[in-house]
Amino acid sequence: MLLFGAALLCLISPACAASLAVSIADAGAAPGNTVKIPIELQGADDIGSMDIVLAYDSSVLRVTGVEAGELGKNAFIESGTDTPGKVVIALADASGINGDGSIVLVSFQMEGEVGSSSPLTLEEVSVYNLDLVEVLPEVSDGSLTVTEASPAGGYADTGLLLIAVLGLAVFVTRRKR
Repeated sequence: MLLFGAALLCLISPACAASLAVSIADAGAAPGNTVKIPIELQGADDIGSMDIVLAYDSSVLRVTGVEAGELGKNAFIESGTDTPGKVVIALADASGINGDGSIVLVSFQMEGEVGSSSPLTLEEVSVYNLDLVEVLPEVSDGSLTVTEASPAGGYADTGLLLIAVLGLAVFVTRRKR
């Protein structure tokens, strides 16, 4: 009887339910570049709506837009980017959001000096399932760092292309013989 009661309690208790995680990873980009940073969900199960407030350092970054991620492709998404240092995102999906992946992508223009960094803080995250029951997610913040552009990167790519073309030329020449 005690076992039955524990099982019943687990069915109705949010503590036993699969947990939802909302996170942003750390990233970096060179000055002047625009980078899309995903807000990720892990363990989404019939999520009907979300409200997110993302804070960032407006002396390092400038937000340029918000778009649907792979999990948010069917959701109605509204965003507010008028307040420097804050992105307000609201989304709803009547069919429910399920699985793991990006819910939205937030685009940032890198405006700080090389080496400067901005925390990406999920200040507020409210999540409701399709039954309008609040889901309490685990939240993990990230950061975005202004990195030095790699001058070798462009030359290395060109060098690899040159080697591939020369290799193809040698192969074609030998094949003709």
